[in-house]
Amino acid sequence: MNPVVSDIRAQQAREHHRAAAASSAEADQHRDLRNKLVRELRKSDPDQWTYRNLSKAVGCTPELIAAIIQGRT
Repeated sequence: MNPVVSDIRAQQAREHHRAAAASSAEADQHRDLRNKLVRELRKSDPDQWTYRNLSKAVGCTPELIAAIIQGRT
């Protein structure tokens, strides 16, 4: 029996590694969609959707909104 494969801790670590990778990919998808929606809102009505109003609506900082709008994230 291979101790590297049969140790329950190694198996658990592998499961957590896979889950973390899946979560990371899912988080990337959420960020991409958030960024798309923020850009759409801003483009649709820049007077209404100021960085400040977007940050309040989304629940993040105006600096993050600026980075999204300017394409830095």
